Amino acid sequence: MQSQQFRKITFRGILSMKIKKTSSGNKFEFPAPMFFLVKMINDIPGFANTLHLLESSWMQNRTKKQDIISPVYVTGLARSGTTVVLEMLDQHRDLASHRYLHMVVPYAPHWFQKIADNVPIMTSPSERLHQDGLLVNKNSPEAVEEIFWQRFVNNALDESQSNLMDASISNPQFEAFYKANIKKLLQSRKAERYLAKNNYNVTRFEYILHLFPDAKFVVMIRNPFDQIASLAKQDAIFKEMEKHDPHLLEVTKLIGHREFGTAKVCINTDNYEKIQMIRNKWNNRETYVEGWALYWSSIYEYVYKILQRNPTVKKAALVVRYEDLCDSPSEIIDRIISHTNIDPESFKKVKQHYCSTLHRPTYYKTSYSKSEQDHIINATGEIASKFSYDL
Repeated sequence: MQSQQFRKITFRGILSMKIKKTSSGNKFEFPAPMFFLVKMINDIPGFANTLHLLESSWMQNRTKKQDIISPVYVTGLARSGTTVVLEMLDQHRDLASHRYLHMVVPYAPHWFQKIADNVPIMTSPSERLHQDGLLVNKNSPEAVEEIFWQRFVNNALDESQSNLMDASISNPQFEAFYKANIKKLLQSRKAERYLAKNNYNVTRFEYILHLFPDAKFVVMIRNPFDQIASLAKQDAIFKEMEKHDPHLLEVTKLIGHREFGTAKVCINTDNYEKIQMIRNKWNNRETYVEGWALYWSSIYEYVYKILQRNPTVKKAALVVRYEDLCDSPSEIIDRIISHTNIDPESFKKVKQHYCSTLHRPTYYKTSYSKSEQDHIINATGEIASKFSYDL
C-alpha cells in the first residue's frame, strides 16, 4: 500500500486519460514468450489436457491422500479490495492460492512452479498493470482459476446468458478437473487449504457450496462513489494500454481477466435487459458514470438477495466493507480470521504488518459533477443502504 502523490481527476479526465510511465520505470510487463505459451496452451486443448493428466499421474500417490478442506473464496466486484485480502490471506501457512506464474501454465501448477523457480523473469517486484501502487512478482498470489471456469463452463463469461450457478448444476468434467488441480496446488505449496480470489464467483455461491459444503466466502464491497471512480479509472488505463500493447487484449481474454478495457464482460445476474442498459450507458460519455452505477447496483443487489434468501450462503459468507478494513484493520482482520477459521497465532506478524500499512487510497480523488452524483445515488443508494452506506 504505497503512498503516491495525490491528484484530483474528473471523469472527463478519466475518459481521455493517457498512460504515464512510473518515475522508477519499473513497470509490469507480460513477456512475449510467455504470451505465446499461453496462447498455444489455449489454442491446443489437447496439450493442456496432456499436461494436466501427466502431472496428475506423476503426483497421484500424494494427491490421493489430499483432502480439500474448507476452501476460502475472496470475491466481490472489482476494485473492492479483493486483491489486498488475497495477498494478506495467502501469507497464512495453511492457505495457498495460485500465483502470477500459474497464469502461463495453470494446468500443471507443480511442474511449472519448479520451472519458474529457475527462470530469471519477474523476480523483482514491479507495479502491476493497474498502476495502483501494488507491487507483484511471479510468486505473488493472483486470480487464475477463471481460466478453468471459462474453459469448462459454457456461460462463464457470456453476458448474454445468466451467470448464476446454483446447486442443481452438474458438470462432472469440470468438477473432476477442478478438484484435481486444487489438490496438486496444495501439494505443491505444502498447504492444507485452497485460497482463491475470483470476482466472477460472486454469482456462484450455491454451486461452490455444492462442491465444497464447508467453503468460506469473504465478499468485498466498497462505497459506490469510490468504487465507481476506481472502476472507471482502471477501464481507461486498460483501454489506453491496449493501444500500445497488441498482446494485452488477447491475454486478458485468454486468462479470464475481463473486468476492464475493450474486452470487459459484465456479470449477468439473470437480467440481460439491465446488461444492455449498462452497455448503452457506457457507450455515451454523458452517461458513462451511470453505467458503472447500474452495474455496481446489479451485483450487490444480487449479493444482498441471496444472503437473505439462502441461510447456507449467509452462514458461509462474510461481507467486508473496504472502508472498515482500512479504518479498523485489527477488528476486521480478526473477523476474517474467525470466519475463515484459520489459526490466529501463526498470523500475528502478518496481521501487524497490515494493521500498520492499510489505509484508504491517497493517490487520486475523483470529482463528480452534480448530475453524476445524482445518477450514482439514484442507482445505488437503496442497495448501498442495505450494507450500511449512507450516500
